[in-house]
Amino acid sequence: MTYFVLFLRLCFVLGGLALASNPPLCCGVEGLVLMSIARCGLLLSLRVSFVSLALFMVYLGGMSVDYTYS
Repeated sequence: MTYFVLFLRLCFVLGGLALASNPPLCCGVEGLVLMSIARCGLLLSLRVSFVSLALFMVYLGGMSVDYTYS
């Protein structure tokens, strides 16, 4: 379980770096998706499953709207 949490933290940091490196739009969205999956996985490891699922749906819904209109 400890390695899983460390892996999720690493994914969160890598997603942030991918987003902060000023990538094209499609790569920026991939960084945001990676960060949201990692953050929701960390919430799942804390046994907060409903909040994790709700945040994941909000993140993906907001990102899909931004990606569609840009």
